Amino acid sequence: MSRLDAHRGAAVLIVGEVHTGLLRHSVPVSQAVSARILALRLGQEVRSSQRPVPSVVSPDLFDGIDCRLSATAGGRPRAVGTVATQASITAGQILQAASVATLIEGTAGRRMPWGHYLSRPGVIETVSPANLHHVASAWRTSETALPNLAAIADRLHVDIQESPLLDQAVAIWTPRTRVRWILEYSESRPEVELSVESGEYRTIRMSGAALSARAVNDFCAAVAMHDWLLTIVLDAIQRSRLELGVDSKCLARLRPTIDRFLHLWMPAARMDKTLRPYWQALDGAAGLTEQWQIQVSRIRDQLALHTVGLLEEASDRAQQTTDVA
Repeated sequence: MSRLDAHRGAAVLIVGEVHTGLLRHSVPVSQAVSARILALRLGQEVRSSQRPVPSVVSPDLFDGIDCRLSATAGGRPRAVGTVATQASITAGQILQAASVATLIEGTAGRRMPWGHYLSRPGVIETVSPANLHHVASAWRTSETALPNLAAIADRLHVDIQESPLLDQAVAIWTPRTRVRWILEYSESRPEVELSVESGEYRTIRMSGAALSARAVNDFCAAVAMHDWLLTIVLDAIQRSRLELGVDSKCLARLRPTIDRFLHLWMPAARMDKTLRPYWQALDGAAGLTEQWQIQVSRIRDQLALHTVGLLEEASDRAQQTTDVA
């Protein structure tokens, strides 16, 4: 059990935020360089794996907070505790910063010494009377509801992009997407829903029981990364004007996306087995994998037609040369 999961079972609400973008480097970095970039805590090693896609994950960073929570009714309860944040680099080029906090109702009725909260990493306790269902409602409906995990994830994302190990040269423009998520503990049927709120902002709403904050955070990070992949492929197709046919300009616009991203669609590769039913339900409803496969097939079919056209032109030129001779 990780430190982040040390208090699972006591929570009624888990909230998180994931920011996903392209690493500011001209080419994918090596696993060793990724590990150096994400060595964010002295004495704590990064987690690294090579298959099926190279991935490096930083140690958890913890931010102490003492703030008022947003709520749709009943005032704004005060809460104190820590938020856990980690960064990851996938395939040497996709950077994610993910913040997560487990919200529980405090029982002391007063603010405790910091040592109490530091002994519960990644947990926020209410100090004043609170109805966490009202807090959950505010989190679901407002992208600026407190606690402000967006600011924490954004700060880490920006800090890593400024690493001296990166050359700041980006070969392809891609958007940075933001996924805000919530899991409400419920003994009834588990549910999950993904909503595309705007061009770069999404929300995930989940319910369930006996799920660890770490596993849910990793699940939402995986969904965020694959939503980002789908977003940039759709954007590349639109910018290339593929619908008009393939020419040299279209190829130049598509090539970076083909070379760097088309082989990375593996959403369930590292997903905790307890969360795989959630992915199956979400993918079945949103059709992410189906949309990805359609777009990839569209690119490959157009390139195949382009290749056939070039071969026919070459054959015609060869025939004309033979006729003249």
